[in-house]
Amino acid sequence: MIWNMKKAFSVVEILVGLLVIAVIGYMFVFYIGSAKKETQFSSDRFNAVVLSQKVSEDLIEEMAVNPYGMETLGIDSSTGSFQNITDGSSVFFSWLEDRAAPWGKIDPTKDGSLSSAMQPLYENVKKFKMRLTGKRLATTGDTEKRNLFSCNIDFSWEAKTGRGEINSECVIFSPATPKKTDLSYAVKESEIDPRIPAEVYSQPTKSITEIANQIGENVETVLALGRISLVASGFIKSEFLVEKNNEIAQLKSKLSSTPASDISAQYDISHSLAKAWYDITKGSFLVLAYLEPQFAQLQSQGKFNKTGGTGFNAASIHKDLSFYRIIYERFTGSLIQARYYYYIMLQNHFSKFKGGKNQIQVLQKLMDLYRIAAILPQRPGGKQEYISFLNRIKAFADGKNPFLLRMVEQELIFLNDQNVWLERFPNLKRIHGLTTEKIPGILAFIKKKSADALMNNVPSTKNKTN
Repeated sequence: MIWNMKKAFSVVEILVGLLVIAVIGYMFVFYIGSAKKETQFSSDRFNAVVLSQKVSEDLIEEMAVNPYGMETLGIDSSTGSFQNITDGSSVFFSWLEDRAAPWGKIDPTKDGSLSSAMQPLYENVKKFKMRLTGKRLATTGDTEKRNLFSCNIDFSWEAKTGRGEINSECVIFSPATPKKTDLSYAVKESEIDPRIPAEVYSQPTKSITEIANQIGENVETVLALGRISLVASGFIKSEFLVEKNNEIAQLKSKLSSTPASDISAQYDISHSLAKAWYDITKGSFLVLAYLEPQFAQLQSQGKFNKTGGTGFNAASIHKDLSFYRIIYERFTGSLIQARYYYYIMLQNHFSKFKGGKNQIQVLQKLMDLYRIAAILPQRPGGKQEYISFLNRIKAFADGKNPFLLRMVEQELIFLNDQNVWLERFPNLKRIHGLTTEKIPGILAFIKKKSADALMNNVPSTKNKTN
């Protein structure tokens, strides 16, 4: 047979072809391997982003419930080291699922942790390590930055292409300064003061200075007593109080006639009652706060402090000063009533009806009221009431709500030292300063001056004989 050389392949051509195929095959295999590594790296990075997002969301929820969140979680500005997230090593991955008896209560060290029993999730995330650091944007002063906490969330893992790492940052509101609100009653002294001569001293044609000279007092004392008289009596007779009292009466009647089976109506009416009582509590406190400096003026200035004031009407003094005591009683009484109706809203059937998120908001309002009641001098058992309430919340939150549980446990620790506790709540500390340090002295002053005024108005025995 004779070969047709034009149609045949030489050995060299065959070898070259095989070499080309080998190179292409190698490149293909290399590409597949590289693509697999890149795919794995992308998958790992995506998982790290999801894990970081979970930590961010948990931090936000922690601070929404727990004002001590950064402390209870041990977050500070130190560099720290990377920690495992599996097998109960991280608090952020230890309350995931209720997988064992007793059902309805998660044990964070056992059934709740991210363990090998949770497949395939465990295999996908066991390589990840986390580091969490943070600091306040301002550590001193009374600026808004003091209320902001910056957290850095770092995740790392060993990858076939090297070391993987992602970093994220979130800024969380964490109050550390008092609210920038004026606690005093919204009184325009430019409108109040011109009314004093006519409405308080029955001398509309005279100025405050002329009245002060006439009765032998200084201007500041005349103004202080006039403001106490007009503001206190004005609040007692205000449309605000009349409307709130009528609203409360109507709501109570409606609540008593609403069947227990109508949970929605029962809840809404209870909430309206709680809010109405709370509004009276807040309004009364603002009046008390505004008038406190006026009483301080009476207690420290002029003849009023010594003899009851030359020229002051005794009956008027008794009435005007007593209004303050009445407003304080409204404040304390309304506070307890508001607390009672917010507590009703936490009943089990309401919790199931409204859901956990809503009830957490109710709980936070209720805790604020318990805190205030705990510092009132008129309620010596208020602090113990609050501790008992916290212990009930602790029993409820155990195994169900880690954010709430950590908050309650930390608050119980702080309550061992009231000064430390008050430092954690700047607004509560301000209320404590008024209700505990100033108002008792004012009430004692009112009692004494009212008694002096009445005694000065009693006819003498000689006059009776005549």
